[in-house]
Amino acid sequence: MTRVLLAIGLTVITFALTQSANTKTSAMPKEAMTTTTMSDQDSSIDNNADVDVIAVMNACNESYRIEMAYLESLNESGSFIDENDKTPKCFIRCVFENVGIVSEDGMQLNPARAAVIFAGQRNGKPMDDIGDMTALCAADRQETCPCDRAYKFIRCLMSMEIERYEKS
Repeated sequence: MTRVLLAIGLTVITFALTQSANTKTSAMPKEAMTTTTMSDQDSSIDNNADVDVIAVMNACNESYRIEMAYLESLNESGSFIDENDKTPKCFIRCVFENVGIVSEDGMQLNPARAAVIFAGQRNGKPMDDIGDMTALCAADRQETCPCDRAYKFIRCLMSMEIERYEKS
């Protein structure tokens, strides 16, 4: 699944909610860990074919409504138009939790899973180094709020993608 499809899907879900779908929850362990990343232990999250991302975004948008302007800004500039608004950040956390990018508590990031979900192209260029980018963005996250952590991870990743694939 390409990064572009995820951005388009997020935008479409913002304005066209359909009936609630059952979402799959990740099978991440609940025990506390001292690191900020988690290993890809669950084989059920080894590929993105097991997740209906549109259904996940639909369900998350029911709890955390996000305006299209936020998603457009994130896709174009790498950040939200208002970085003080918690709702869009929690929307991102909700999506990430349900596709296996973050643990249930929102504190451990899985950069390998993020690389699978965000693999694809940007600006017509294959993102061959997406795994390196997700690992860099997941490293040493200091945020204590799970919503902030998810947002700052995607902000880092989007900014890096824009720098490498839009400006080059």
